[in-house]
Amino acid sequence: MTLHTAANPLSASAGYTAITRKASLSFVYVVAALFITAGLALVYLCLALDEHQVSHSETDAARAMESRQDKIGTALADYAFWYDAYKYMHDAIDTTWAFEGDNIGPSLFSTYGLDGVFILGPDATTRYGVINGVLSDTPATDWITGDVPALLQEAREKSADDAIAYAYFSVAGVPTVMSAAVMRPDNSFDDFAALSYLVYVDVLTEAKLKVIDQAFDLDDLKATLGNLPDASSPKLTLQAKVGLPVTLQWNSEDLGLSLLKTYLPLLFLVGVLVAVLVCWLRKRVLHATHMIDAAQQALQISEQRFKNISEASSDWIWETDSEQNLTYLSDRFGQLTGLPREQWLGRPLFELLAYDTRLLAVSAELGASNGRRPIPCEMNAANDSLRYCQLSARAVRSGAQLLGFQGTVCDITEEIEAKARIEHISQHDALTGLANRHRLNHFINSRLSEGLNADRPVYLLALDLDRFKPINDAFGHAAGDLVLREIANALNSCTRSTDLVARLGGDEFVVVATDCKSPEQAEGLCQRLIDRINQPITIAGNEVSVGTSIGVVCAPFDGITGEDLLRYADIALYEAKSSGRNMFRFYEPAMNERIMERRQLEIDMRHALRRREFRLDFQPRYEAAGQHLVGAEALVRWHHPTKGLLPPDSFIQLAEETGLIIELSDWVMQEACMNALTWGDTMMVSVNLSSVEFQRNDLVERVAAALKITGLSPERLELEITESVMLEDAAAALITMNQLKALGVRLSMDDFGTGYSSLSYLRTYPFDGIKIDRSFISGLDHSQSSEAIVHAIVSMGHALSLTVTAEGIETVTQLGKLTELACDQAQGFYLGRPIAPEPFKRIVSEHQAQATHRATAGR
Repeated sequence: MTLHTAANPLSASAGYTAITRKASLSFVYVVAALFITAGLALVYLCLALDEHQVSHSETDAARAMESRQDKIGTALADYAFWYDAYKYMHDAIDTTWAFEGDNIGPSLFSTYGLDGVFILGPDATTRYGVINGVLSDTPATDWITGDVPALLQEAREKSADDAIAYAYFSVAGVPTVMSAAVMRPDNSFDDFAALSYLVYVDVLTEAKLKVIDQAFDLDDLKATLGNLPDASSPKLTLQAKVGLPVTLQWNSEDLGLSLLKTYLPLLFLVGVLVAVLVCWLRKRVLHATHMIDAAQQALQISEQRFKNISEASSDWIWETDSEQNLTYLSDRFGQLTGLPREQWLGRPLFELLAYDTRLLAVSAELGASNGRRPIPCEMNAANDSLRYCQLSARAVRSGAQLLGFQGTVCDITEEIEAKARIEHISQHDALTGLANRHRLNHFINSRLSEGLNADRPVYLLALDLDRFKPINDAFGHAAGDLVLREIANALNSCTRSTDLVARLGGDEFVVVATDCKSPEQAEGLCQRLIDRINQPITIAGNEVSVGTSIGVVCAPFDGITGEDLLRYADIALYEAKSSGRNMFRFYEPAMNERIMERRQLEIDMRHALRRREFRLDFQPRYEAAGQHLVGAEALVRWHHPTKGLLPPDSFIQLAEETGLIIELSDWVMQEACMNALTWGDTMMVSVNLSSVEFQRNDLVERVAAALKITGLSPERLELEITESVMLEDAAAALITMNQLKALGVRLSMDDFGTGYSSLSYLRTYPFDGIKIDRSFISGLDHSQSSEAIVHAIVSMGHALSLTVTAEGIETVTQLGKLTELACDQAQGFYLGRPIAPEPFKRIVSEHQAQATHRATAGR
């Protein structure tokens, strides 16, 4: 026995030594293979890097040429499709407008680097030419080598799509990009055969190629006419539908080859050093083989200890016999479940845990070879609370005989509930508990996928609250949140369980009604929602009320995708708000057309600001008693290229909604001040301000800038402000108005008498004057009540030391009564209609001459 026991370590040691020797030799082979692989990989990567560098530089070259052509093409389209270009250059060439006015002249050379600009007739004859920024009589076909008529034919074909044509030609043997487009007045003109062509010529000179070289790192970039298939890479061949091919060539940095020359010798040296180190380590490993048995035994003990600790730390442990009757429960079972162990021993495990008994045996067999595969199950704890668990099992065998099962149970109730909460949060609005946008989209798409028809429609209602913002401003956001929750309850109370109510954010809601079978039923639902939402809501003892506007769309008649339905519902909602709010509107295709017209008008307005299509008219203002001219009100007009002269009420609201009102107002102020400088030293000019301008923080700086640029005295500028400015943010408006007063300008309340709190505003805000609304003036001819109101306003204004102005005077009777009532100033069609700056300047001159004559006669 002693000999047998002593021989075992020697045999084990010899076995491990042989294994170690073989393993270490295999390790040497692996290391050698790794270094060989690394060397081959380095060679491959470096060569691939050079190839990628060439490909990348070719992409950069293509992008550089596309970018330059896009820039020139955009400029060409702007000039070719410009109405003024057609006007001055179609029937007859207006050289003064084109070249001397620099509309189609030298600036194209200096700005875009265009070497040639030509206007060619339908027969390709040169009607106008600029070469290198200088007016030239040289025909384009003599200066450019290439099939110019073919290029013009392509330009004519593309004009219907607002597109241009370009080709690669040559000028004095140098590759050249020639771009052409038909010059037409507008999109409706389709007789392209009678139109001239605007042609841009971009010669690819060495200087231009050098700029591209520096911008895109294309070393020594050159352009050559023709296709060079045998030329070395990198290169790029450019070929348009018309014209000659052009080949670009440049030098590429061989970065990969440089890296290969640097690091391949270094890798070889490292390989030699590693080989020496591996040989030394192999000797050390063989020397230490006798320590492996002790380390192996210590490792087995450590693994067993870790296993015991791991099992002990499980939630609770169980064992059953082969029939799955419990034979053991760990102490932690009672601690975690509150159930006594003794009452459950001997009972089936499936009575304690609700699970599929067939899965237990399968999971136990699989777990023995493939690791744990938990079974989800449920359990009623001591307090009858439902707990969610995971059951892990392993079969216990003696040879081929199944003795039973053992495993652990892990309580995952908190994890399941947390996942449920997360799922609920991801599908619902946190404030109101309604569905959010994600769940709404999923719900709509699900209903649409089920198939809809006339008998099974779905109505989608987009709601937006009216008068909600004043509640937030007056009572705070906490009160606003309370209102939103009340609205959510109201919506739920008016809908069915099969419907979906969602909040998109802010005060926007959506109702998806699935049980409405007809438009009449949808109308009934809308009216119920409006009536219910109009009910007063109590906040901190105060009753507030909001309304709602509703846009209605029906699937599948109005749309078959969720995106279209939501967009059309928003359009119908916009119509409802525009019609007076607190009402509903069904979507109609004409609404979408109006939206498109509005968007086109917005685009036209942006162009109008750039093209200076706006103009100012001035309506005279007189002293009411002596009809002495004291100034004028500046009124903006838009000279639309197709719709003619537009009054302010057709575009001001759109300018306010799009933010263009700021740029327009800056122009109006500066233009009005510049004109006022020509009226002498006393005449004032009045400019209307939008309430949108008070919502920004730069109004005072903009007014100061207009005064500084024009040099007008501040006291000669009057700013007219409507009551809506004070209604939106009274405190901020007061601060802004005090700052404007500090500049020295005059402030006047416009349309006085139409607001419910105008009187209080006059006491609080620093106004210099008021303008009586024209609705009161129009009644002076036949209404004693109107006369009494005007008299009261004049008396009150004088009591507050304010200048009172009446607007909208159209008869001599109205002017006479205003004079009797001691009104200070007056304006209206009877005294003078709005007129252009030059005619108004003549009125000022005549008035000043008459005043001088009266003064001389008086002496």
